[in-house]
Amino acid sequence: MKIKLFLVFTLNIFLCDICYSQNTITVSGRVTDFDGNPIDSSIVEIFHADFTSAYETYTDKDGYYSINNVKKGRYMAIYAMRPKEYPRVNAVPEKDMRLEFWAWNIVADTDLVINPRYHRLELYGTNVFKVEGGYNGVMVYVRPMSLGKYLSYSKEVYLDKSKAEKEADISVAPEHFKVKVFMDEQELTINSIQPVEEYEGSDNLSITGYLIQADLSQRKPEKQYCVFRIEAENTEYHEKGENLYFYELKNYE
Repeated sequence: MKIKLFLVFTLNIFLCDICYSQNTITVSGRVTDFDGNPIDSSIVEIFHADFTSAYETYTDKDGYYSINNVKKGRYMAIYAMRPKEYPRVNAVPEKDMRLEFWAWNIVADTDLVINPRYHRLELYGTNVFKVEGGYNGVMVYVRPMSLGKYLSYSKEVYLDKSKAEKEADISVAPEHFKVKVFMDEQELTINSIQPVEEYEGSDNLSITGYLIQADLSQRKPEKQYCVFRIEAENTEYHEKGENLYFYELKNYE
């Protein structure tokens, strides 16, 4: 009788483990700079839809990270950076300061490999959408933010969040904004890039975002989503930035 009870208990644990593993995934990868150098001690964090933290970890000495047992579903974003490099922390020389990497609209249905690259140009607020009834393309919205321009203000401004939000314009001018768009790592043809003045908050401060029209790839995605990668440069301050957007495909009957 004891043996039967033990076997039943063991079987239940085994089945629970299988069920749990089928409802979770692993998010892993490597954080580097744009020269391929690993970023150790970088935080990698996953956010819920309300921007509360869902999971987090840190990279090892070679830049690798792994977040296990991530519940399947949809997440607002993933971000990565070495915390001490953030300018407002004021923990490293200005030449070593950086801004974050972001990935948006995360589709966490299977194990994901995300390899963040970051430098001094942050690409924030990214969105990808298709205008139905038009040509076979997509619109990509992105808001680039320049660390070089931010540091051009005095420390009195850039170290004070309230002052910075009122006084610091960290936009990238159109003549200095260079961008490429990739869909599942295939570079897309860009047809137009339009600056958009986005209202940022109080004191009538705005920031320049960009609406990019690009052709869609003719290659059929293997999954029910594709991953857009936006790679940009601010030539004024020799800054680079990159982010990802998970775009879910629509099914029409």
